[in-house]
Amino acid sequence: MLILVLVSMAIMWTLWRAWLPVGVAAPGRLLLEVPLGWRERWRWHRKNLYALAILILLGALGGWLPLLGQGMIAGLALLVLLLPLRYRFTEEGVALNNVFFRRWEEFRAYRAEPWGIRLEGAGPPCALYLPPGARNQVQALVDARLRHAVRGVSSASRKEVR
Repeated sequence: MLILVLVSMAIMWTLWRAWLPVGVAAPGRLLLEVPLGWRERWRWHRKNLYALAILILLGALGGWLPLLGQGMIAGLALLVLLLPLRYRFTEEGVALNNVFFRRWEEFRAYRAEPWGIRLEGAGPPCALYLPPGARNQVQALVDARLRHAVRGVSSASRKEVR
């Protein structure tokens, strides 16, 4: 019974990173919407998928997870991976589906990475995994929005941004 609860929680946690029945709406006028491809969805879910793979492996080695259960976990993980993900960039901030929304004011800088953009600020960094065709467009938008958000900050804080 404990195994069933553990597996269910792991699958639900993975699902909640892609879709929530009641989630956060992205306020503000939509500026850009970027759908994520297979590679970007894999990057977004990779930690959860690794955890599920370890769970399957331990269950197989320990004999407490039957082959049918292993197949069901793998199938459910694949279904979650197939769920469409898209970033919505608005005048107010950036959102992923209805899972999270972060305001532009929370960020002070960004860093272009080979896989996308990392937004950095006072809170935890926000990694945006982007398809190669959308990176330049998103980078220009993020650059403009962060400059706009910083303009309203006091001159003492502005020195930290530069």
